[in-house]
Amino acid sequence: MNPIISVVIPLYNRAGLIRQVVESVLGQTLPVSEVILVDDGSVQEVEDTVRGYMAEKPAWRDRVKYFRQENQGQSIALNHGIAQATGDWIAFNANDDLWLPQKLEWQFKAIETFGDSCGVCFTDAWFMNNPHWKNVTLFESVKKRFAKTTGMVDDPVRLLLHDQPVWVQTVLARTELVRKIGGFDPAMRYAEDCDFVFRLALVTKFCYVGIPMVLIDRTISPTRREGPALNWQKEEFRLQMEERLLKKQLQLTEGSADAVRQAVRANLQGHYSKWTNLHLKNRNYAKAKEAVSTAARYGLTPGIALKWVLARLAPHLATRITMLREGSDASHGAELTQ
Repeated sequence: MNPIISVVIPLYNRAGLIRQVVESVLGQTLPVSEVILVDDGSVQEVEDTVRGYMAEKPAWRDRVKYFRQENQGQSIALNHGIAQATGDWIAFNANDDLWLPQKLEWQFKAIETFGDSCGVCFTDAWFMNNPHWKNVTLFESVKKRFAKTTGMVDDPVRLLLHDQPVWVQTVLARTELVRKIGGFDPAMRYAEDCDFVFRLALVTKFCYVGIPMVLIDRTISPTRREGPALNWQKEEFRLQMEERLLKKQLQLTEGSADAVRQAVRANLQGHYSKWTNLHLKNRNYAKAKEAVSTAARYGLTPGIALKWVLARLAPHLATRITMLREGSDASHGAELTQ
């Protein structure tokens, strides 16, 4: 197989990381045809850095394409790159993550094994630059176990409904499918990768490589997120984006198997339970009552029933319980990741 592969990488500042990121893609044992860099309104240093490498390095000059747009968000930058891609296959990388040299070679081994029905291949990954994620792979972090080195996922929708083992920087997909689903949702400024992968799961089977083939940066740094990405630190913003994601999933799975619909509704129930917690912490009891009532409509469990009663009859107690529980969960999580 001699595939024509395009790789799209959105850029936003952080010029010092660009060389390693791009060269990890150019250095694949199965060569890529083009690397499309889309600069989402970075400082001038980014363009100067890219242009300098393109002048200096033949591989950059021959295979790297640079485009700049006004700052519009990562989804629009990715869609810009998808529109420019000429390959039959398209892959993505973040502006701070590194591919191991055999990533694409392993992915095409899996694709050749499982045939034309597989339009997406994903891999495991390591996390780097964060002691809390040391020696933990992506698959392990979401408790996914795959028995073989390579394999087929016949029902990727179910795979994605609980935890997310498919991160976009590990994904290789047929370009025609990426365009068929409309690329990334421009309205999503958070979890756009989860939405994108989920919509791919509705149109094709997935295969996987159960070996870590990407190094995902998890540096603890105030500069890791800049500009609009700073909103990711706000719980309300994250919940707004998650709500859009889950409501889309409910709409997109209409007519799907009962188990799929039940899982989506359970996720929405959990989501509105999170909204309830946030409103309780903010002592906005009217919104807390509304949110827990919505959660109950998606599924009435004993826990939701108790929260519903407390939000109405003893909201101050509900607030104290919520804050104590979240504090305990945070401490436990820190212990687990040390």
